[in-house]
Amino acid sequence: MGQQQSNDELLFQQVSHSDIDSIKSLRHEGAGLEWVDTEGRTPLILACTKSDLYDAAKTLVDLGSNVNAYRSGFNAGTPLHHAANRGLENTVKLLLSHGANPLVLNDDFQTPLEVARAKGYNNVVRAIESHICLFSGWMREFYGPRFLEFLAPELLSRRVWVVIVPTGSRDPTKPFKLELVVYASLEDAQPRMVMPLWKAKLEEPKQDQSDASVMIVDNSTSRKRARRGKGYISHGRRWVQVDRQIRLKLAAATKGDMKQLNWFCEACQGIPQPMNPPMFLKTYENIISDEFTPSVHPSRDEEAVEDGYIDYPSVDMAHVDISLPYANCEEKEYGGGSGVCVVCVDASCEAVCVPCGHVAGCISCLKEVKDKKMGCPVCRSKIDQVIKLYHV
Repeated sequence: MGQQQSNDELLFQQVSHSDIDSIKSLRHEGAGLEWVDTEGRTPLILACTKSDLYDAAKTLVDLGSNVNAYRSGFNAGTPLHHAANRGLENTVKLLLSHGANPLVLNDDFQTPLEVARAKGYNNVVRAIESHICLFSGWMREFYGPRFLEFLAPELLSRRVWVVIVPTGSRDPTKPFKLELVVYASLEDAQPRMVMPLWKAKLEEPKQDQSDASVMIVDNSTSRKRARRGKGYISHGRRWVQVDRQIRLKLAAATKGDMKQLNWFCEACQGIPQPMNPPMFLKTYENIISDEFTPSVHPSRDEEAVEDGYIDYPSVDMAHVDISLPYANCEEKEYGGGSGVCVVCVDASCEAVCVPCGHVAGCISCLKEVKDKKMGCPVCRSKIDQVIKLYHV
């Protein structure tokens, strides 16, 4: 037992020297990878605190170190928390690619993303957000008095970087809560605005407008009625104190781009944009259960918020997982590759969507998608007809 403990500690020491050969040799002799020093650090946590220990971190991950090992106290958090705290972009990407959970909260109730924001590491912020976001992209934000929007709308809008990301939770069995995050530029680590979508109301755009926009109203702010003291409080002043809702009006980056605007609206309700499916949803099958995996909405007009969480409504096709089609379709040659239906991930691809031409699934699933007017599972284009293919 003493020898075993000595080997574990020796492996930890070799990590600090980035001695890859010694680490591999000790592991081959049976040394453990989760030994904890007096400061509460595992070998992987130690390797995630310095940029010159990246090779050691990669070796430990390849050898099977627990990328989600959590330690409380002075060095609280997971290896991902520590890498984010030091601004180690390459180490952060390494951990994420090997299953590190970016939604774990540390002792200060911060996710690795929030740690990176607080430290000002914009490169780490971008890396984590790109891994977990349901939507990201440039949009236009309208500001200023509403009546001026009709006179000079181009003067009252500014480009902003917008992302929609899930938030951390102490209870991973509950549905994800989503946040809308707005940055003034990609160089910023600190967002200009963070809006909890589970407390917000989304007023969807009108399709017939030449420059459609969407209004998001945050109802989470307090709305206290002004109390009447010794002096008189005018009706106007009382109204100002009552209406404290935060309103955000956004339009697509390019005027008239309804596709981007619709993707944004769908992401606000838990549906990832098809061109950028979050890696997080594909990686954490052990964390995301069928109860709170974002699924296709039968109607975006339905209320989807209950008890502070986004409750993704189910449809008749209960087995549909929206993260799977867009994760796999772009990598296949339709009609070839694995040839598996991207909807049920069970039957073979045997039908084509018309007019887009994507051979995306089995005849029954695609007909049901068409009947529900959901659009092609690959490109979201309207499906006019589903035709079964016959191979000779």
